[in-house]
Amino acid sequence: MILERSDIAPLSLGAQVLGGGGGGSAEQGLRSAAAALEMGPVELIPAEALPEEALVATVSGVGAPSRGGTMYTSAHYLRALELLEQRLGKAVAAFIPSEMGGNAAFGPFLTAAARGLPLVDAACDGRAHPLGTMGSLGLTREPAYLSIQAACGGSQADGTYTELACTGSVATAAGLCRQAADLAGGRVAVVRNPVTAGYLLRTGALGTYTQALALGRAMAGAAPADRPEAAMETLGGRVVLRGRVTGYRLISEGGLDHGEALVSSRQGTCHLTFYNEYMTLETEGERLATFPDLIATFDAVTGAVVTTAALREGMEIAVTAADRHRLLLADGVRDGALYGQLERIVDRPLVPYIRDILLEA
Repeated sequence: MILERSDIAPLSLGAQVLGGGGGGSAEQGLRSAAAALEMGPVELIPAEALPEEALVATVSGVGAPSRGGTMYTSAHYLRALELLEQRLGKAVAAFIPSEMGGNAAFGPFLTAAARGLPLVDAACDGRAHPLGTMGSLGLTREPAYLSIQAACGGSQADGTYTELACTGSVATAAGLCRQAADLAGGRVAVVRNPVTAGYLLRTGALGTYTQALALGRAMAGAAPADRPEAAMETLGGRVVLRGRVTGYRLISEGGLDHGEALVSSRQGTCHLTFYNEYMTLETEGERLATFPDLIATFDAVTGAVVTTAALREGMEIAVTAADRHRLLLADGVRDGALYGQLERIVDRPLVPYIRDILLEA
């Protein structure tokens, strides 16, 4: 399937929702898509169409969404790919995103169009997540695996230009890319973790672009104010609350954003925590949703998806939640060992609420 320009807007809408409060800037994602289609066609193929030993690389952006003044361009993505292939000593055959999100879904478009290689209808996670290790297709559970990751971002004009190629454990390499994002001013383009198509079939989230397109088309067919309901009907979720943001706190550190928000209405008040993406949703102390459940917020009037970095006190929003079992989750986000950092940051237990989807140690 050749992705047409008419596919980009609905794909962006669906990917923004699946970002779950994160997933990067939709505006930057649309710019990446436009730049890619200027380079050449982008072909979307099922993972089954690749030879089992073909190498598939993950293409993503890494950094803090609130650091909006920093950008990476198509040149940064292509340089990161060049660095990875130099370190690997082999050519990549196809690309996937680390996650679905307004920007994340479109990073692989640039490398695919520039190289004339396919984009696979799969991802390391069918929703957005805060940790690079969660977007590693379960490679953190492979003790002998050495991750190869390359990052590029920043500007020579202001002295922030940074590029990095590294080899190490998945966690170590992901941490180095996160540090590179800090040095580059907040964000970098990353190409990482080449795996065989056979491995992707066993551990990846398959059909992610197809799901995002269907979700976006359902939203596009609804009136703007009804888009939260249209999205949740498609995902089997619900609109929990429509209200005003009455409290909001964001801290940006270590290349990630974390914080909390309160949303109040006549029906009550809900409390949200986030670590780039929304982590928990509670009302009156009752836990309604826990990452990787999909918690998303929408402008109550325009129906636009509102990320955690774009929330502001006084905004009128709709808070929605969809169950994790309706999402396309890969092995990385099912690794319970990765949740300790999230629990410490948001100061909430997560694992007790999601044991049913976690892999055995």
